[in-house]
Amino acid sequence: MSRHPPSVVRVISSRVDTRPGREADLLFIEEAELDYMREWEPDQEAAWLRAVDRNRELWRANLIRTTVAEIDGAPVGYAMWAVLDGTPTVVTIHVHPEHRRHGLGRVLLDLLTADVARSGHPVLALGVHRTNPARRLYEAAGFLGAGEDGDYLLFRRELPPVTVS
Repeated sequence: MSRHPPSVVRVISSRVDTRPGREADLLFIEEAELDYMREWEPDQEAAWLRAVDRNRELWRANLIRTTVAEIDGAPVGYAMWAVLDGTPTVVTIHVHPEHRRHGLGRVLLDLLTADVARSGHPVLALGVHRTNPARRLYEAAGFLGAGEDGDYLLFRRELPPVTVS
């Protein structure tokens, strides 16, 4: 059984399917992450481009922890987590601009959170640029402020233990 059950979300009246990430998604992820940098952190684009090889390694290494959302077979969003410095951490969540504000980001976050919990981790961390409106999504999903790191707000969420039935 897949760890990604089909999801139905009203996103412009379309059916959204979710599936595990795969190698073919890496270009979509890279392009979306660059678009994010250009939109929200344009002053960091040059540094991001210098580190893109490191990011590619991170994304490739964590495809097993990636959920991709598709509409009509085309990727429209994804969520990825990794264990960084011993803590499960949201690496990235992205929804294509055409499909934002319809609940898809929350679906991806909930699937990611459930995956982390099923993996036996008691907490999930993330950092978000202070100007990124996605921080409201994280707060609504139960993430609590855990500090700051430069322009980033740090959040954590305690996860309930998963019971096997």
